[in-house]
Amino acid sequence: MSAKNEHGLTPQQEVFAQEVAKGKSLSEAYRAAYKVKPGTKPESIHVRASELMSNVKVSVRVRGLQAESADKAVLEASEIMREIRRVAVSDIAGIMHDDGRVKLPHELDPATRAAVASFKIDEYGRIEYKFWDKNSALDKAGKILGLYELDNKQKSDPLVDLLASLSGNVLGPAQGLPPIDDEDE
Repeated sequence: MSAKNEHGLTPQQEVFAQEVAKGKSLSEAYRAAYKVKPGTKPESIHVRASELMSNVKVSVRVRGLQAESADKAVLEASEIMREIRRVAVSDIAGIMHDDGRVKLPHELDPATRAAVASFKIDEYGRIEYKFWDKNSALDKAGKILGLYELDNKQKSDPLVDLLASLSGNVLGPAQGLPPIDDEDE
């Protein structure tokens, strides 16, 4: 009998749960977790995989693994803003040592690393850094901070301008006029 883990699953059940959580079909996960004899009917594998998935402990473990993956995949607005800020306020001096030597990529501080789009090291050990577009980062930062709202409000709306120019000089719809009769013409 196989030892069970902290979730109450055998090693094969744990592998099955992990494979399902990764997005494999139940049958594929079953094949990965258990030694399936060649020639086993696909229907038999599907039935066994479905029965295994109906096990409460297995299904709870699958949902737990999927939740962990979802938590890792969530990108927070603060992280995005932090990275945009790093590029927007980056200083290329961060690639240099105090004595004027160019730093290797692993020697860069986090802010400078975030601003570097790519680098090349030639056969002589010379390093060439390419940076992300700082103007683009500043533009994105300006949008996030709402700096364009004032600019957008300054842009003219012709209808608003027309109504403002009338400044109360409108009498409103004409009243008391006889209805138009098309037959009189």
